[in-house]
Amino acid sequence: MQQASTETFSVHFPSIYEHIQTVWENIRGEHRKDDDCLSYISISLEELSFYNEYQGDDLLTRFRESCLDLRGAVEVIADKTLPVAGISSWIRTAQSPEGDFYYFGLIPISSEYGYSFTGDCKSHSREFYEPLFDEIWQSLQYFGNPAAVQEKRDTALDALISKSQVTTIDNTEQDSKNFAPFSIPADGQEYWQIGDHMFMLTGESQCNISDALYVKIEAQAPDYINPEQSDIINDYNDRKVYLQFYFKGIYNSGIPTGKFRFENEREHTGLSYLWKDGFHYLQNLTAEVTLEKGWLGINGSFNQYPVKLAVKLPAKDLAWENYRFLSAPEVSTAAPDLVRQLWLTNPYPGILEETLQPLTQLQVLSIDYQDNKQAADFEAIPKALKRLKELKELSLTGVPALNSLPQWLGDLKKLETIRLSDSKVEGIHPYILQLPVLKKLYLSGNQLQSIHPALPESLETLVLSNNRLTTVPASVSRLQYLNIENNPLQQLPLGLEKIPQLNLELEKKMTLLDYTYKGADGQGTVKYDDNRFYARYDPELLQLLEDQISAAGLTPFHEGLLNLTRRSVALQTTEEDDYSEKGNHRFGGLPDLPPGMNYPSFIDTDEQVKGLQFIAQINCAAIAHLQDYLPGTGILYFFIKDREDVEPTVLYYNGDNSDLQSAKELDIEPEFIYDQGGIYTPFRAGSGKYASIPQMYNTRSLYPELADMEESYDKAEQLATGLKAPSVRTFHSINAYVFKQHDTPEMEAVYNKRGKPEEWMVLLKVSSDNNPGFSFWDAGEIYFVIHKSDLEKKDFSNVYCGLESS
Repeated sequence: MQQASTETFSVHFPSIYEHIQTVWENIRGEHRKDDDCLSYISISLEELSFYNEYQGDDLLTRFRESCLDLRGAVEVIADKTLPVAGISSWIRTAQSPEGDFYYFGLIPISSEYGYSFTGDCKSHSREFYEPLFDEIWQSLQYFGNPAAVQEKRDTALDALISKSQVTTIDNTEQDSKNFAPFSIPADGQEYWQIGDHMFMLTGESQCNISDALYVKIEAQAPDYINPEQSDIINDYNDRKVYLQFYFKGIYNSGIPTGKFRFENEREHTGLSYLWKDGFHYLQNLTAEVTLEKGWLGINGSFNQYPVKLAVKLPAKDLAWENYRFLSAPEVSTAAPDLVRQLWLTNPYPGILEETLQPLTQLQVLSIDYQDNKQAADFEAIPKALKRLKELKELSLTGVPALNSLPQWLGDLKKLETIRLSDSKVEGIHPYILQLPVLKKLYLSGNQLQSIHPALPESLETLVLSNNRLTTVPASVSRLQYLNIENNPLQQLPLGLEKIPQLNLELEKKMTLLDYTYKGADGQGTVKYDDNRFYARYDPELLQLLEDQISAAGLTPFHEGLLNLTRRSVALQTTEEDDYSEKGNHRFGGLPDLPPGMNYPSFIDTDEQVKGLQFIAQINCAAIAHLQDYLPGTGILYFFIKDREDVEPTVLYYNGDNSDLQSAKELDIEPEFIYDQGGIYTPFRAGSGKYASIPQMYNTRSLYPELADMEESYDKAEQLATGLKAPSVRTFHSINAYVFKQHDTPEMEAVYNKRGKPEEWMVLLKVSSDNNPGFSFWDAGEIYFVIHKSDLEKKDFSNVYCGLESS
């Protein structure tokens, strides 16, 4: 893994992403092979106001709407969430009619800022890249002050603009809205000019086809430009620069042809993309890019500097059989045997028979309608498809007038993928489902009422979201991926929960599947007294709660607060621990380990033994008078792998403290600890009892009985203050509510380990704390969550740990 970082965030890329570039608050990575870009990733700090231009009553809706626009026309595959930086991030996956797979992600970190993720690859490579996108996205850490960084960037831009106003370069002829048209050089000589500077082109332009046309143009800046003082090139690429383009919709009798308009490096049609390197991070290209008669030309500007470029493309060597044709006019200029991929958007149905008839070597066909008028006439699949015996992938999307798939599709024996959405199709003929090499079946957004149980042995992926299914056959249980979200499901076959990737609403998982928690030991759960976890069963806390509810004027919420308020323990670091006592409360430093136990460790990716990060030890006997749900005696130890990967290890020792190995006797060096923080400063901690009420955020969905309390924020704050422990600040806590922007720690535990949210409790919440030096990203906190049955059994081997950052 390799780390890339900006001033406010960092991510880790797998080693296959060798081309990584950081530009201000954006990190880009490419996986390339033989000059082909197989996958592209971009992660950026975003002002959330960006999404205000999209429709929707809330940010989530507007984000999802943006995904339909950022890469041109796309079809949604799925929506999901993943924990990123301790926050439940939003993810939407989609595909384009041209066969591209897109992965969009967003985590809002405040009311103003968030981080966005965009991952691109080919649809046929999705299975390989989507887990990598998940991994990279989940590696994100954020820190620093986004507002300050944004202000710094704005100041730099203002300085650059100010400089451009006094530049000696004449820019009056370069109207940013009307660049002069490109002309092929009369002398046939290539050139690249930026301002008054002539850049030396280095070798022949790299040009190849992998679905689209890729062109990479490399050059060397003049020696007299000082990189450390230049606002054109950066100071770390040895004066080397490049522009790389991706073009679609450009086939014309074997010659790339077309014009593309870039505004600040974005091309609005989605038919072209631009990557660059070697330039100053504030420089953005606005230009018209022309493909004409075997040449690529650019007329435009890098901010205040005019740009003119002309390079000859090796068009005769292009492998057009790898090209993705996008229209009937493109196809009409090509030899039929050359066309292997055809992706049509809003085609007139009357031309389809004629267009498809001669394409006997076609392997991929996509017909996508976004125009309802055209779609209304697409009532049947063209019979010309019968001739397409080489077809491997068929996609029909946005086809509301289509009400059936013909049985003869089952004769296309090489079909590996079928995609159908937004149709009136109610069922799939069993003959189609017997295709011998069918691996992926995407059937979201139709009218399917049932699925035949005879699914092909080769099938791995089945998407059935947004249909009318009340059940699915037991044969789906052997799939690798199944999406059955948004269906009126009434029952599901046994074993469905064992599918490696099952997309289904949590409520339905818990009611229709065996989603019961099996216990840390797999032997099931035991009974426990749930009353012990709530303040209403502690006479002292109950009286305090009654009094404070009345004092705060929250009597209308009396019953809801009594039912939800928890019996919690507050913990506060007090003084530095010199290890003179064994077994006391301690945060940071090193633990007093049980006799005979080695310091907890693991083998890292370099096959080195590394120590876990010690967070805390809690003396259960010292807080037994404050609660009775934890063990009455013994020591609880809390470790994580590191601040980036909070995989937990929780240990319990129930013996004589005099037998413990004192921390001062442990031979542990900071370098042995895997976490970059090394060994934290040890601090003792005091404790106190208090009543914890739910956080007044997102209560309408999480705690409906307190929904209207969101409008009484000041009163809720008064109540929370009145319930605090009198002797210590509530800095760290046990069995308390934790602020999260989405869901709860208990819900996170259910997503990962099953059960029901009310069956889990926060065993320990640890906040960023200057005393020991804890800093969980941006002043965040971590929380260890345990199933109450495991707690009853004193089995701490299956604790969940999450992180929430402010």
